[in-house]
Amino acid sequence: MTRSKNPQPRLRDVRMVYRLLWECTEIGSDSNAWRTHLLDGISAIIGARVGLYMHVHDPLQETERLEASMASGFLDTDHLALWQHYQENDAQREDLYHRSYFHDHRPPLRTRVLDEVVAPREWERSLHYNEYVRPCGLGDRITSSLRLRGVEDAPLQTLVFHRHAKDGDFAASAKYLVNLLHHELSELLGKKLALPATLHDTGSLPPRMAQVLDRLLSGHSEKQVAAQLGISPHTVNRHVQRIYQHFGVNSRGKLIALLNGENPS
Repeated sequence: MTRSKNPQPRLRDVRMVYRLLWECTEIGSDSNAWRTHLLDGISAIIGARVGLYMHVHDPLQETERLEASMASGFLDTDHLALWQHYQENDAQREDLYHRSYFHDHRPPLRTRVLDEVVAPREWERSLHYNEYVRPCGLGDRITSSLRLRGVEDAPLQTLVFHRHAKDGDFAASAKYLVNLLHHELSELLGKKLALPATLHDTGSLPPRMAQVLDRLLSGHSEKQVAAQLGISPHTVNRHVQRIYQHFGVNSRGKLIALLNGENPS
């Protein structure tokens, strides 16, 4: 399939992007949940087979590392294992596409399709394409990276979307939609959306504390939470105090305000 020359998306797709962002804010305190929903949602809108999320620290430097990685859409466990192998072995250091994309990355937000980064024939001859991408049956890709503000080391939050090889190239409007999504996402990060492993990320809580928190946010009393979880009110209260300590608040009202992106004071 030849890539469409018209970058203008359908109004319906733009609305779907904004609805997706709103849905993510509804679950924004759990970074695992909102990131999964984001990858699945935008993949469906643009027709991607696989979506990837990662934080790239110090790209192309000796200290480069990938963190907060997440994958969505792999149907085959062997394919997912290839992605994990890629990360575990820092294979991006020798990846032609990776090196070309992150070279001289200056703007806070950059969104590119495959043939804007590397010539397709050169890419298809590369070792990494034949070791990791082709075996998964993947073809065209869109990569979008955003410099995270107010985060230690200011990594690049990177989204990657792959088409299935048999589906041909992305439509030109897909790049526009991913760029729009990432631009609007930047205004929500750290406010309505918790970043992975940060103070406001409920996904980093132990399972029982997360269960207690979920019920507190649903409006249940500590006594009701105890009955629902089959534990004592004293144990629930202990979890509540630890939750308050984790988020730096001293009341349920302040906790709710904080997780809604408001000032808890």
